[in-house]
Amino acid sequence: MTYESIHGSVSELYDRDRCWDELVTVGDRESVNIAEEALGRHGDSHETGLRLRDFETGANETYSFAELDTAANRVATYLEATVGSRDRVAAMLPAQIELYAAAYGTIKSGRVYVPLAPLFGDEALQYRLADSGASVLVTSSEHVSKLDGEALPELETVIVVDGTDGLDPDDRPADVALESYDVIERADGDFQSVESHPSDVYAIKYTSGTTGQPKGCPSTHEGTIHLHAYLEYVVDLQPEDNYFVAASPAWSYGFTAGTLAAGLRGTAAGCYRGPFDPEQLLATFEDFEITNAMLPPTGLRKLRSSSASPNEYEVDLRVLVSAGESLDEATVNWCADALGARPLDAYGQTESGMVVANFAFPDWEVKAGSMGKPVPGHEVALLDEDGEDVGVGETGEIAVKRDQDARTGGYWGRPESSITSYSGLWWRTGDLAKRDEDGYFWYVSRADQVIISSGYRIGPEEVEETLLKHDAIEEVAVVGAPDETRGRVVKAIVAPASDASPSESLASQLQSFARSRLSKHEYPREIEFVDELPKTSSGKIKRSELDA
Repeated sequence: MTYESIHGSVSELYDRDRCWDELVTVGDRESVNIAEEALGRHGDSHETGLRLRDFETGANETYSFAELDTAANRVATYLEATVGSRDRVAAMLPAQIELYAAAYGTIKSGRVYVPLAPLFGDEALQYRLADSGASVLVTSSEHVSKLDGEALPELETVIVVDGTDGLDPDDRPADVALESYDVIERADGDFQSVESHPSDVYAIKYTSGTTGQPKGCPSTHEGTIHLHAYLEYVVDLQPEDNYFVAASPAWSYGFTAGTLAAGLRGTAAGCYRGPFDPEQLLATFEDFEITNAMLPPTGLRKLRSSSASPNEYEVDLRVLVSAGESLDEATVNWCADALGARPLDAYGQTESGMVVANFAFPDWEVKAGSMGKPVPGHEVALLDEDGEDVGVGETGEIAVKRDQDARTGGYWGRPESSITSYSGLWWRTGDLAKRDEDGYFWYVSRADQVIISSGYRIGPEEVEETLLKHDAIEEVAVVGAPDETRGRVVKAIVAPASDASPSESLASQLQSFARSRLSKHEYPREIEFVDELPKTSSGKIKRSELDA
């Protein structure tokens, strides 16, 4: 199989025999419910449908498809009796059975699901609840005090999974009903999934907010068919795989490719809760005999730099996918030796899904640092400011062609932003990249994060990848800093490795290291050491905070 043999439009992919049978004709069906396709149709199966690992305690949990479906049906039954048919239902929980029940149950009931990360503080939580207009929130008692009922007029009910008895009266939000999860556990475990129109919205996933305020991106039942090519040719997810995604189900990837996709392909979802721990990750791979995994670049770099030794565990991955940020060459090569698979880097946005990737073909060449080539069904170009395609080796903005099959359509409750962002033939992502002579894409930076120094345009990504090759660095982010002479200069904000101590001497070493490998105008003239880089809930570096 070659890349050229599989590349085609999404319409062509609908008709391929390799699509899953239940979704192959979704575009022609009068109704479809993605939760029914991913879970409900497995509802009688006692095969494992969900694997969870608690990284704090080391405890493993497994649930059959039947157990998960019953839990989801109870949520659906409750919602059917208490809220409107298109109401938004949010959940803010770590990876636990109640979270998956809330997600699937909301969608089965015809309501709209809003995933929220449990790391959100007061403002981040309230912003998304208000913006989505959620009427129900499923969460734990520790987050109840973050709610201001007066600022959330549409929020009617908060369901507390660990009960309401221990709540301080001062923590109870005004004008909001608090219910124990008992009200769901008492509900009927049988439920017939609502027949939804293919174009109906089933979820609102918020962008990461790396630049500006997060925006809600609606997902439709029909739109999820676009997962097929990605799962078939990149993830190569098979029913016999033991699948594990080390990304929060609150993140777009963790929810769609990590949760829904598993059921669509007939295998179990897998995830963890608690702080990321390299030893626990390796133990999880061994205990669950994981064959197919997704780890964000941050997790892979932490695993590589930790004292945990993959040789002490039985780990042999068939497929390893990574997404969110580019991977440096050293980490790519380390994964091949230590985990049994070279990570397949992939690129996408909440608005568009995964549109560029490396592929799980036996003869596919992984070029470390490259995001790969366009995923079948997506036409991706690199455009200049005039909308013209740039040449090989030139920097252009990543743009995804919009047609009748495109997922990109608008932002929730933001008509002006939708018109600005989604008008014309192309969805312009705001990310810059280059394309080499073999057609591989290479990420450069956000369009608004290019550093212009003495007239030179410098992409942070190349500088970051070079610095990451130094053993004293665990993580680094490169931004522009004001300079009277050059306008802006390159500044590196460095989180040192555990065995490195911040000092002027180390800063000088890093500058010399970069200067010897980069152009003279690219090396970091300023270096700042920090304990940890600020991150979004999906693990991406929050460059807007660093720029500020």
